[in-house]
Amino acid sequence: MRHWPPACIISRPEVFCEMSLSARFPISSLYRVEVSGWDKSQTFFVEKSELEWNEDSGKHVTLSSAVPDGSVVFLRLIQTLSADRAQSVPYETEFLSVTPDGQNQFRLHPVNPRTVERGSVN
Repeated sequence: MRHWPPACIISRPEVFCEMSLSARFPISSLYRVEVSGWDKSQTFFVEKSELEWNEDSGKHVTLSSAVPDGSVVFLRLIQTLSADRAQSVPYETEFLSVTPDGQNQFRLHPVNPRTVERGSVN
């Protein structure tokens, strides 16, 4: 016998059950990516990692490279079944923590292009 959460026995159970289950079990996906950028010693790096994409907490990546907080890194999706190379996408790093094995965990934020007004030079 299946026991439904209390929210599932309301007038439209399919709606409330999905909302209830999603709230308890946020959807998370893992993607193989190639991350590149400059580390704290200004050395360019390229590293393979997994991008965790969670609907609640956003995009996270764990790197062996020490990347400055707030710097820009470039992620490229590694597509195993395609001969085409995906384009790199820039993200700003937010340092979160160092794992027990010395890896650096970051939250990634999209980088928005800057707009420059015509005639202004900075």
